[in-house]
Amino acid sequence: MARRKDQAARREHLITATLAIIATHGLGGVTMKNIADEAGISPRLVAYYYPDLESLVEAAHQAATERYYWARQRVVEDDLPPVEKLARLLHSGLPRGDDLLLSQVLDEISVNASRSPMHATLMTLLFDREVSLYTAVLEAGRASGVFTLTDPADLIARNFVALEDALGLHLLAHNSSLTLERAEQQLASYAFAATGVRVTPAAPIAASSKE
Repeated sequence: MARRKDQAARREHLITATLAIIATHGLGGVTMKNIADEAGISPRLVAYYYPDLESLVEAAHQAATERYYWARQRVVEDDLPPVEKLARLLHSGLPRGDDLLLSQVLDEISVNASRSPMHATLMTLLFDREVSLYTAVLEAGRASGVFTLTDPADLIARNFVALEDALGLHLLAHNSSLTLERAEQQLASYAFAATGVRVTPAAPIAASSKE
């Protein structure tokens, strides 16, 4: 059992190293040597756990989608009004802070999705799960009478995720015409048009700030 745990920890370590390489150097920088250097081990040990790079990149992509989704899911777990949940989702949908690396990885890998059924499947799964988060919040807001939706909840939800992805792409590309503040304003503008409520993207309040 201990050996199995050690192997799982080593695989997790290699995945984390691969995510860092993809975020910093792109997929072109993913080599056994670069990953080994990042992980602080020998290339032969990398190959022992992942005999080919593609399997390691796929594992890293799956880890990135899981971590990114669950980070977004956690911000709406609390028993909060729909407006506050929507504000949190809007905030979490743009590349920033602790999620910046994951956003960079997902952006890099998305280019490869059209050439890999596995990557395309993971991207589709992440998109659908993000849409489900928005749909649940929008439907709750409509049911409580807070939101007046201009379209079906799932359509608005898909628009939110697509808009986030587009804005995130420009932010990660350092488009000088778009700042994080402007991106938030665009999301807030669409939120008002779609729900009839002014919503400002906002991060969850840290536990220490509540005391």
